[in-house]
Amino acid sequence: MTERLKNWWAGLSQRERWLVGIAGVLAAGVLLWGLGRPAVAAFGDLESQHRAAIEREGRVGAKVQLLAQRPARSVAGAVDAVAIDQYLAQSAGEIGLTLDRNEARGSGQAAIAIATAKAPVLTDWLASLEGQGFIVDQLTITPAADGTVGLTAELRKAGQ
Repeated sequence: MTERLKNWWAGLSQRERWLVGIAGVLAAGVLLWGLGRPAVAAFGDLESQHRAAIEREGRVGAKVQLLAQRPARSVAGAVDAVAIDQYLAQSAGEIGLTLDRNEARGSGQAAIAIATAKAPVLTDWLASLEGQGFIVDQLTITPAADGTVGLTAELRKAGQ
């Protein structure tokens, strides 16, 4: 086979050799581009997926640490001096949430509603309230078209 290629190459003129050489270089370039471009894109996608996984793992680890910590004294018990509706309004306001409805219902119970909020902020706030000794009796979260969510919930202090 090599002998046939040598004979073929020897039978070409100088101009034909140049043209075949240029065609070979162009064909090799197209082949490398056709194989290399998807490989580079795949590695880029793997890198972004890896970054997202590392970020998720960090958030989950932080939430596990928060859940593992139990306050020495329940904040819900300390709320006795302050009405539950006032405490919930203050707690929500500290993280930028606005309570559209905040009704105290008897001793240590409240019904709240939030029209629009980002879901992660809302769920983190509810988790922190549960960590402070509040119990969520009823919860309804409804998605909105703009990517936010609405919430209605009934909360009570632990032991009530």
